[in-house]
Amino acid sequence: MGCTLLSLLRFSRSSVNSDVAGLKRQIEEFSKELREVKDTTNMLADKVDKLAKSLSELSKEVSKLSDVVGFVVEDVARMLLPFWLSRYMGIKVENLNRAFFEREGRIVEVDLFGEGIDEKNGGKVLIIGEVKSRIHGNDVKTFHEKTIKLLEELKETRTPLLIIFGLYTHPTAEMEAKRRGVLLVTPYNIVWNINSREQCEIIRSPSD
Repeated sequence: MGCTLLSLLRFSRSSVNSDVAGLKRQIEEFSKELREVKDTTNMLADKVDKLAKSLSELSKEVSKLSDVVGFVVEDVARMLLPFWLSRYMGIKVENLNRAFFEREGRIVEVDLFGEGIDEKNGGKVLIIGEVKSRIHGNDVKTFHEKTIKLLEELKETRTPLLIIFGLYTHPTAEMEAKRRGVLLVTPYNIVWNINSREQCEIIRSPSD
């Protein structure tokens, strides 16, 4: 009986030692896997940081490119519009320049600003224009509202002609422009028949 109990105790001790050794191996393997996961996570974090930096630099370059495109479109507008206005609307314009006005403590920037002469009656026409690569309905609305407020403050006696020049016009822009009497011009096409007075109405300020 004593031998049997001793044998059982020895067996139990051996089994416990074996279990402990196995558990220790599992813990070591788990720790190794955790270190590998940590190393992989750190490596992924470095790659994410590099990707974020690259995206930031790309965003800056795209922004610079957008500015360049904007200036190019403005240059095209300044060269094309005087000829276009003279040929299709009988308005002679020497120059269209960028202008700045102070209003309510802030500066209002106008892309295209200049005086023209109506060759039919000799009247003075004030041309106020904006340049957009892509023109949508909301662009027309914002430009029209901003310009009407500016005209009210300037108390202009010249007949204003509001123009947006762009490379692409969305259908919503065409509808909004016809409704508000803003002229849309692109280098490739005339948005609507400019010879129709109903479709190419000159906006007058409320003070007129």
